[in-house]
Amino acid sequence: MFKEIILRVLSKVKIFRLARLFKINVDILFYFITINISKLFSSKVDNKLIVLGGSSGKAFIGNTKYLYKYLTNNTDYRVVYFIKSQILNQKLNNRGVRTINAYSLKAIKTLRRARFIFVTHGLSDIIPVRFSPKTTFIETWHGILMKKYVNIDDTLEYRKWAKILNLKIENDNVYDYFITPSDSEQNLMILTKHFRIPRKKIKVIGYPRNDIFYSQDSNLSKNLKTKYNISQSFKEILLYAPTFRDDDLTARFPLSEGDLKEMNELLKSRNSILLMKAHKAEKKIEFRSFSNIKNIIKDSDIQELLFISDILITDYSSVYVDYLLQNRPILFFTYDYEYYEKENRGLQYDLKKMAPGPLIFTGKELIESIKNISIIEKEYEHKRNLLNKEFNKYQDGKSTERLLKFLKIID
Repeated sequence: MFKEIILRVLSKVKIFRLARLFKINVDILFYFITINISKLFSSKVDNKLIVLGGSSGKAFIGNTKYLYKYLTNNTDYRVVYFIKSQILNQKLNNRGVRTINAYSLKAIKTLRRARFIFVTHGLSDIIPVRFSPKTTFIETWHGILMKKYVNIDDTLEYRKWAKILNLKIENDNVYDYFITPSDSEQNLMILTKHFRIPRKKIKVIGYPRNDIFYSQDSNLSKNLKTKYNISQSFKEILLYAPTFRDDDLTARFPLSEGDLKEMNELLKSRNSILLMKAHKAEKKIEFRSFSNIKNIIKDSDIQELLFISDILITDYSSVYVDYLLQNRPILFFTYDYEYYEKENRGLQYDLKKMAPGPLIFTGKELIESIKNISIIEKEYEHKRNLLNKEFNKYQDGKSTERLLKFLKIID
């Protein structure tokens, strides 16, 4: 890999030793090299070239996945997706996705010439270069900031060395636009504060990934169930999609053995299946599978799983904001609420006041809530509708078109 080769070479020379001595972040050093190497390539922009990246180059999901599909099917732009995994790169090529190895000289050349760049997690989705002033860089992001967010730009070390090395990789220097689905004042204030970008760069457009909820494809649900090996005979699908914990990257479903057995029997009696979807940042999964409890690969497309699910079980993740668009019941399994709020990440919003579903703290409560889901659905319907209006300004399935029209990529 290009990055590993560069770092291996640098490890033999004095500059790398000096970097360690002065405690320069390895990524900062790599950025310094790629940005300066990029100056050797032409910055003449190809007006028909679009680069997309997502999930730190490790997955083909999120807003940029859906943008890629729309652009390749509906425009004559040359579209490439940046990937940092050789295995994933091959898998996507086999599916007809046009990819590029992010750690390559070709990638640097491509970024220098791109007319538009779309990402979901920032520069880590691609690699930093000296972008052309004619390149438009769009951060599509990946959810409402429900949890407190630690931006790398906020670290003193990062900011200090970025300034010393004249890298100009802070968000305000890179992003031309940052898109969001919500025009609520609190959401805009949080984005401005945490990403340190002016409000004029934040565009309330909606997320392209959520257009799937308005699909006119009558076979989509059936095809997705087949894709995830879910029997068409199940009358009800429950999805458990928790967020990750910074201090323990192990996905858990903290029910006792007895509760798991009772849960499985309940699911069988309802002809239901519970899908267990770990967060992609999780390193290890500790979910027990039973006949009606199924583990789903953590890199699966969460939007597809939300589309086919009848009930969502989550915790502090903003995934429920997307799910509000379907107006289906939501349960919040917040078994470690006090710890998460005080000792772990912490929350931007008061979940106890705003959650459009009950906060559940034990396995027994979760089982009872599933038994009474029809009552819970009606009880929280008004709150779901209110929050849907607050966090999803547009509910029309046209966020992709709205974004591309705003950028004048389509008419």
